[in-house]
Amino acid sequence: MITNNSKALVEAEKLGKAEVISLIQEIYDYGIKPLKVLDIIKEKPNCKAVVGALNNADTDGMLSILAKTNPAGIIAGLSVLATIAGVDEAVLVLKNNDNEEELMASAKTVGIKLKVQVNELVNVREYKDEPIFHLETLAAISDKIVGIEPQIILAVNNDVPKEVKFGTKLIDLVDKTKVKAIGVNNHFYEVSVLDNTIKKEISYGSGVIHVIFQDECIVQKTKEYLKALRKKSCGKCTFCREGLYQLNTIFDYIINGRAKKEDVSMIEELTEAMEFSGNCTLGKMAGAPAKSALAVFKAEVEEHIKKRNCPTGQCLAFTNIYVDPAKCTGCGECLEVCPEACIEGKKGYISIIDEFDCIKCGKCISECPNEAIVKVSGKLPKLPTKLIKVKGIKRVEEIVNKKEKNKKRHRVKINIPLAKNSDETNKVISEVKKPKEGTIMKKMDTDIIIVAGGPAGLAAAITAGENNLKSIIFEKSTTTGGAANMGMGPLGIDSKVQRNNFNNISVKEALDMHMKYTHYRVDGDLVQTYFNKSADTIEWLEDMGVEFAGAYRYFKESEATWHIVKPENGVIGPRAASAMAKIMTERAKELGAEILLGTPVVSLIKEDGRICGVTAEDSDGNLIEARAKAVIVATGGFGNNKEMVKKEFGLTMGQDFFPFMVPGITGDGLRMMWEAGAVKYGANIEAIYQLPDNLSWFLLDAVLRQPNLLINQLGDRFMNEGEMGNTTFTGNAIALQPGNYAYCIMDEGVLKHYKKNGPDIFDIVHPADAFLSFSEQAAKAVEQGYEAYFEAETIEELAEKLGIAAEKLEDTIEEYNEMCETGVDTKFHKKQEYLHPITGKGKYLVGKFYLGAYGTIGGVRINKYCEVLDEAFNPIEGLYSAGTDANTIYGDSYNFTLPGNSMGFAINSGRMAGESAVEFIKEEER
Repeated sequence: MITNNSKALVEAEKLGKAEVISLIQEIYDYGIKPLKVLDIIKEKPNCKAVVGALNNADTDGMLSILAKTNPAGIIAGLSVLATIAGVDEAVLVLKNNDNEEELMASAKTVGIKLKVQVNELVNVREYKDEPIFHLETLAAISDKIVGIEPQIILAVNNDVPKEVKFGTKLIDLVDKTKVKAIGVNNHFYEVSVLDNTIKKEISYGSGVIHVIFQDECIVQKTKEYLKALRKKSCGKCTFCREGLYQLNTIFDYIINGRAKKEDVSMIEELTEAMEFSGNCTLGKMAGAPAKSALAVFKAEVEEHIKKRNCPTGQCLAFTNIYVDPAKCTGCGECLEVCPEACIEGKKGYISIIDEFDCIKCGKCISECPNEAIVKVSGKLPKLPTKLIKVKGIKRVEEIVNKKEKNKKRHRVKINIPLAKNSDETNKVISEVKKPKEGTIMKKMDTDIIIVAGGPAGLAAAITAGENNLKSIIFEKSTTTGGAANMGMGPLGIDSKVQRNNFNNISVKEALDMHMKYTHYRVDGDLVQTYFNKSADTIEWLEDMGVEFAGAYRYFKESEATWHIVKPENGVIGPRAASAMAKIMTERAKELGAEILLGTPVVSLIKEDGRICGVTAEDSDGNLIEARAKAVIVATGGFGNNKEMVKKEFGLTMGQDFFPFMVPGITGDGLRMMWEAGAVKYGANIEAIYQLPDNLSWFLLDAVLRQPNLLINQLGDRFMNEGEMGNTTFTGNAIALQPGNYAYCIMDEGVLKHYKKNGPDIFDIVHPADAFLSFSEQAAKAVEQGYEAYFEAETIEELAEKLGIAAEKLEDTIEEYNEMCETGVDTKFHKKQEYLHPITGKGKYLVGKFYLGAYGTIGGVRINKYCEVLDEAFNPIEGLYSAGTDANTIYGDSYNFTLPGNSMGFAINSGRMAGESAVEFIKEEER
């Protein structure tokens, strides 16, 4: 097929139509579609010529050699096809006319009129009525008519092309060593395709097998293919032109770390449209690189997008280059080669690379004689920010070591006379369910054990994995994420997200605000450690693929510290953070964490004063003994344990207290830590207010919590309703009223005002459009007899439903309306714009709000290293706690002025606990 087949010219002239048809009836066209040659001719019964060309989608063009090496065979094949089609004209579309004379001479020999057209592409519109055949098909036909069984011409990468028999395995052509994939016809295939045999019915139109090795990036390869196709495209067809432009842009964004999750679905949509609407093989195949990359290597593509990481390290946007100060001798060689002049330095000084301007070309790496310039993936280590004079390698190492020494943890024990005995703690412990006793059925061993897989536990597991330590998460429920699956996002202070929207608050400002809010009745060292880490944690989450919709305030007077996770359904609201929980779970698994669901821990193992493991119970009731070098407890408090809530706070869940009852949050971790010697400390609730069964009556709750007339069961106002945006302040005030509840009263006249003008108090959780949908849910509440919503036509009817004396209720409403008329609240000084008279227009609308809570907080005391302390303030060796169990940073009230605090503390303390446990383990191993 590759060599000139002159004999075929002679035979082609002799053969009749019937003989030719008989000879070539089993030959398939070597183009994009595996169609039989005779079927292609049948599709164009009115043709005036036959056409030979390469596929428009063929960006390799390797098979153009046939026009040079086998001109006689090419013309013989055209002659045979012209005979079958009943025409005497033929066209060859070639990339150049280097061999035109020989081709024309061959055509004259067989008596066909030949036109040689030089073009990169076949104009399918011009030849829409003519059958078009691949050049290799013409060569195959010429072999067939002289008695040679046609083969296929293949080249691996840039190797010399050769003829290969059908039935040959691809593995016989390609060395499988270190191969990740192969590319054929701009389509990617897994390495397993090498075990396939070459068949006539399979398309190898370009004849080139591109080998892609393990260290090559599939995203970059896709971009290369798209670039080649875009360069070859004529640009006349919209789907091909615009589709290639969009795909090229998306993959450019992926390579440079600017892509978004929705780009994956956009790729799928574009490639389907291009394949369906393309006018030629190039248009139909133009999306193949992107489509096949996503189909075969979706995990690698998504790792670029979601986790901002290139697994092969080839995408420079995900790498950083820095000068190791311990190795730099100040020679200045790197300064000379940097094309962007982004290296600061001079002779005798340690060089500094400006990472912002660095294009990561790597030229400085090869030039450095001391191998001091390092290329890494992920974040940079702590580096000098100004030029430091080199005083020899030894001196630099001393400086580095000194800094590390200053950062090193100093562990001390202190002896303080106990202020009280542990009788109260023992009493509480005795009332909590004791762990199951039985035979240990399974034993496990790891570096770090994490009790519960909520946001704190997941953060700890990821941190352990980042430090090459193994961990096991024991989670009692059937899924990870804990309360994060109901939440919206963590706190961050002075993050890039905030600064990008001019909403930043400094750590100094936030710390000052928080400490004054809590009257300094919290561990300031723990708070500042958490606040200082929070911005880095937001970036840490983004690096693993978490996207944030922005940094928000909860209500007007709060700060924009709430980094709300971009929700999977696109609607900001409760459960938005579940997307983050999924990503953190996957990241923990990637880093080696083993997650055992439905496997609660029932006790800690303490030996020689040290926590060294846990006992857990699997779903079949079998006991597991797991040993570790450190244990981190992060079980989320006891917000769903009625008995403990009653004992600790005197509140009866479902009667005078309506918290979010997260399944499984029953105080198991606290009980275990108390038994292990942890001091019982700082238990509280994250006080809010809400209607009972809040999520089922979400629209009612949203509308009725506006700053209207708020009264208690006695019929009296008790606070400035303008503060109702701060749910903790309002929850605290309601907790002081009879029954821990209050009535908020408005009427349909006020409701209409809100529909027209929007609410008085906006917050990010409750949507403003709730007012437009209120009536439907209100009617449903009346129909079902919902106990926390009331409607009434008159004050008398309302008084009867609320159980308040009608005269008292009327006096309170009259007094309130007088203040609304004068525009001055003489009692609580509510803002004038919030003073809407309650006239009963339409009817009265009332919500009964109770004290609620997101959950409990605190129970054990930790230091800034998240070590659990005993009553003498000494750490219990090997025991750490994070998240809600150890959250004692609010004093008496949750700090809603810095929203996102609880989830923020959970994730940050999870990292802090993980880092401390890692340090503890490494110290033990030294």
